[in-house]
Amino acid sequence: MNNGSFIYIALTCVSFLWGTSFAAAKIGMYELSPLNLVILRFILASAVFAACLIAMGRENTIERKDIPQFVVLGFLSITSYFYIQYTGLTYTSTINAALIIATSPITTALLGAALGWDKISFASCLGIILAFTGVSLIITNGQLAGIFQSVTLKGDLLLMINAIVWAGFTLYGKAILQKYRPFTAMAYIHLFGTIMLLPLAFFSTQLTPVPFIKQIMLASWSTVGTALYLAILCSVFGYYMWYTGVERIGPVRTSAFSYLNPLFAILTGIWLLGEHLTIYTIGGGGMVIAGLYLTNKFKQSTQSVQVKEQ
Repeated sequence: MNNGSFIYIALTCVSFLWGTSFAAAKIGMYELSPLNLVILRFILASAVFAACLIAMGRENTIERKDIPQFVVLGFLSITSYFYIQYTGLTYTSTINAALIIATSPITTALLGAALGWDKISFASCLGIILAFTGVSLIITNGQLAGIFQSVTLKGDLLLMINAIVWAGFTLYGKAILQKYRPFTAMAYIHLFGTIMLLPLAFFSTQLTPVPFIKQIMLASWSTVGTALYLAILCSVFGYYMWYTGVERIGPVRTSAFSYLNPLFAILTGIWLLGEHLTIYTIGGGGMVIAGLYLTNKFKQSTQSVQVKEQ
């Protein structure tokens, strides 16, 4: 097998891992609260990231002046993002979660335009309208007039907030991710995000009625195995292979693999959790993917023009 074939297989595996992570998180939350599962996942992931940084040597350190930015990025992408996501998952299906979170690039485009950092073309506007119409169908199951009676509304709204948080992380982190190697930057973001989670492991709060220390002692090996799956495969391996793909085949080809994430999430939700597809989920999901394609296609062509001008 040549290196070219390997990277495509590896990126397909990453899409599979990220798509199945929603179902894995639901399984982990059979015994752990959302916040405690987040704490366990990122303690494990950060330990592996720290070992990687040590093995890579001094060239993978960060400048002291950039630490405040890493702290903010750690809070956005780890501390808050995954707590909101896992809490939302307790109130909605993995299928809804995957399709709603898939709109993160569109939310990023809208936020960037609102801040004057980006422009949205007519094609992108169509993509955004198409995607959010699809999300509306998914959330309401086609009953748009009865949106507030939807049993998944609370979880779906939390996941929409999740997409906004990721958009903030994406826009705020652009400069840092251009300054450092992406894997190195993500490793430090994980470390700082986990450090902010650690104080919550020792006390009872509204977020964690049962402290992490007590709850983890009662957890089964299957729950720990789920956390290891999320930490080592979805976080460490996933980010490493994703950015290897960016380096080898470019961001455009690599980003195309993200369209597989919802597909794997849907199949896993049906297989492991017994979730059901409706005609509105299928139709809404198709609209989300089509809207994402239109939006990303515009952004990619804009980026290529900017590179040529430079």
